[in-house]
Amino acid sequence: MASLLVKEHGFRRLGSGQYLSELAIEQGKGTSRAELQELGDTLDAATDYRWVIDEIVRGQTAAEPKHDSWLFDSVRKTRQLFHFKQIYQRLAYHAHLTAPDEVLQRRYEERLVQGGEYVGTTPYSIARYHPNELESRRLIEAADIVVDVSSASPLEVVTDILKQWRIRGEHESGSSD
Repeated sequence: MASLLVKEHGFRRLGSGQYLSELAIEQGKGTSRAELQELGDTLDAATDYRWVIDEIVRGQTAAEPKHDSWLFDSVRKTRQLFHFKQIYQRLAYHAHLTAPDEVLQRRYEERLVQGGEYVGTTPYSIARYHPNELESRRLIEAADIVVDVSSASPLEVVTDILKQWRIRGEHESGSSD
């Protein structure tokens, strides 16, 4: 879905994974999922969860000030989302993607095999109970839109998110076109 937003709708994708990996290497630390989560937790505590905005978002958006469609993939903590909403106000739109646990497990295991963003050998049965994962599931309560990705194609999910985002923008601007 993120790829569709980038390729088909001109979004720029931001995330914390690369930043955390580079910082971990710079500090002589490991880059497994668990180690990056621990590093992120340390940054959260040191910055009141603002590091994702201060270290990642602001630099990228400042480099492309005329670009107005950004995707941060993904906010994992309630306080991070709070800062996005406080700083960017109505421009921050939180789409919460959800799926049954068996779908999440399958996707997690596929990513482990591919050697992509999930490096290490932590099984899903353990990873799903990490405090970050538990908190990210609670973000559903603050979502502008909730989409069950198990019952729709990526194209349908993206179409629904963009439709709701545009409706919200029209409502807030008073436009009815």
